[in-house]
Amino acid sequence: MGLFRKGNKNETKCKECGLELHAPERLKRHLKKAHGNVPAKKTDDQDSDGGMW
Repeated sequence: MGLFRKGNKNETKCKECGLELHAPERLKRHLKKAHGNVPAKKTDDQDSDGGMW
C-alpha cells in the first residue's frame, strides 16, 4: 500500500538549501515560507541615476 513509505528523494529535498523533509506537502510549505519572500537583487542597470545621493 505504501502509506508509510517515504516518497521519491527528489520530492522531499529542498533544491535551495538541501533540507530533507518527510512529505512533499512540507516541502511546498517550506519553499513558500523560507525561500518565497526573497527580494530580487538590484542590478546596476536599475540604478542608473549616477550618484550615491
